[in-house]
Amino acid sequence: MNSLIRKTLAIALCAWAVTASADNGVWTKRNTARNAIPPVKDGTPLTRLSTTDTPVRIAAQRNAVRSEAGTAREGFVTVISEDFNKMTSGADGAPDLNTVITGTEGTIYHDYVQTYGWAGIDVYQAGGSCYLADSQTSLLMTPALDLSANGGDFTLCVTFRAETEPCKFYLISGSGSTAIDGGYINASTQWSYAEIPFEGGQPQTFIQFFGNAPLYIDDITVIQAKEEEAPTAISAPGSVSATDISESAFTANWSAVTGATGYLLDVFSYGQDNAKTYLLTDKAVEGTSYEVSGLEPGQTYFFSVQATDGTLTSEESQQCIVREASGSVGTPTALEATEVSDEGFRANWSSAENAAWYTLFTYSYHQVEQDGTFEVENETFDKIKDGTTENPLYNDPAQTLDEYTAHPNWEGSTTIRAEGMIGLRNYYSIMGVYSMLYSPIYMTQTASASGKITVRIKAMHDNMCSDATMIGVACVDADNQESKVEWQQAVITDRMSEYEFVFDAYSNYYLAIAFNDENNIDYGTSGTVWIDGISISQEMSAGDIFSRMHSCDVVFGGTSFYVPTPDRGNDIYSYFVQATTNGPDGNIDSDYSNEIYVQGSTDGIDAAENSGKVSVSGADGHITVTLDKAAGISVYTTSGTAVASTDGKAGANEISLPCGMYIVKTAATVTKVIVR
Repeated sequence: MNSLIRKTLAIALCAWAVTASADNGVWTKRNTARNAIPPVKDGTPLTRLSTTDTPVRIAAQRNAVRSEAGTAREGFVTVISEDFNKMTSGADGAPDLNTVITGTEGTIYHDYVQTYGWAGIDVYQAGGSCYLADSQTSLLMTPALDLSANGGDFTLCVTFRAETEPCKFYLISGSGSTAIDGGYINASTQWSYAEIPFEGGQPQTFIQFFGNAPLYIDDITVIQAKEEEAPTAISAPGSVSATDISESAFTANWSAVTGATGYLLDVFSYGQDNAKTYLLTDKAVEGTSYEVSGLEPGQTYFFSVQATDGTLTSEESQQCIVREASGSVGTPTALEATEVSDEGFRANWSSAENAAWYTLFTYSYHQVEQDGTFEVENETFDKIKDGTTENPLYNDPAQTLDEYTAHPNWEGSTTIRAEGMIGLRNYYSIMGVYSMLYSPIYMTQTASASGKITVRIKAMHDNMCSDATMIGVACVDADNQESKVEWQQAVITDRMSEYEFVFDAYSNYYLAIAFNDENNIDYGTSGTVWIDGISISQEMSAGDIFSRMHSCDVVFGGTSFYVPTPDRGNDIYSYFVQATTNGPDGNIDSDYSNEIYVQGSTDGIDAAENSGKVSVSGADGHITVTLDKAAGISVYTTSGTAVASTDGKAGANEISLPCGMYIVKTAATVTKVIVR
């Protein structure tokens, strides 16, 4: 289970790669929303303001700019308009400091906004406007907006004032994990109105508002010029939520999509192996909510929705669980596997109280057959089929990369992708977040000292990087990652080449990969290091055991799941389970269950003829065989060589053995075990 350790190398990376930055901040859940779209640097202000040089600081001035903000524009489409009239508590200059934020994701309560999906940090009511209280953390963010029309050009209209001067009011647009456009306005303590043109709008665009002093923000409107050309795509709805939940009904909600004339709603439950059973399929809905009835009591439902304009249909939205929040979740118990064969097995576990879904972690164990070099990993990123080096696609800022890698549990921080390659780009460096690629954790159990670890990386830098660009590779002791980190680096070129790094061995380790370039320290630069392949090998001895995560499956329906296991000699597998529930302030995870080892092939070793109940387990330096009555016990290597034999007594029988993988035959059973 130590492979689930969170990989925290921020400090170590800063020591190696960030000589020009004083900000060693780390990515935390609390500031994820604010960090999702970083500001540009000082020196690029937005200066197009429609205020006078000396606006009047009275309510009449505020009402005047409100009127201007809400004026309809011929030839323009209003994408979103929010007047904050629902934030009635408090007053201008005397805000109500009871938060309007719910949950760890920063969502603003329905009661306070016209359109669901607004989010923020430290946002409060101020008598018909919103108040951003903290100059370090406060943030207001729009719902996801489809701003791809009109070539991505749009105009932001906003009314605002600072509580104190000087104050820089930042307005930043972004999509996914990268900023698109933005800057700041020098805000005064007097109400002002601004119309700001933006470029680069995407189907899923967010706009963030924050300042370096407390701010009051009033009317916000986003408009786009009408477009004559028919769209080639339509965005999926966002901000999905379930409200008014009962045993038999609920209301499905989602945000509006620009250009949509209707929506298609799916409501479903999950059965064994995540098979869906639909209550509603492509239910046509005109608005942005629908009352669903006919639910089966006790069944957990989900829904997703698509937008349509009558010709085009979007991708499905994120699926939403229909379930009242729970305050806790029980821990499941992993049970013995069934349906065991050379092709796979069915993992089983007990149900956990309040569980909404389960995560099944499966590990493989491979015994090295001879001394020499063992191939740990050969990742080519061939599963990446989209993007180009000229127009790369951005991954989520902190993301598992399972859909792009041959084996699971690769992770990335601010990575990008192009066909067949993963890219490192430091687009969040202004906040102390640097682009990194993390390998899975590899575990070795050895009868003798394991040998050196060799890493070969095919990499190059693009023309936005300097000739002094270095790629850095760290081999990290997963059991002591804060102190046992060894960085090596090499100067790379603008031609794809292979670079080799050799490290001392660790029992449990992973790799961290980053780059350092004097041209790409600060935000606003776009230099990229492209990685086309990573191979890892280790010198190991016959009998050593290599282990890694085989799969990680989220199971929505039932308490079992079939795990395919491609044949790799005499590998055996283990699994454990974690339950999750939707809590009032975000998801709640249970403790991990016990671990179950799955018996595999026994290479033709026949079971003993005598019957009886038996339990076989491996431990440090021995195996334990527990019998309900006396029986013979025989132990073999995985190749079939006998290494131990004894007359077992009723009760526990302990047999000392060196580290390795063994087959134990006794009392009508044949079991594979690992001695650590």
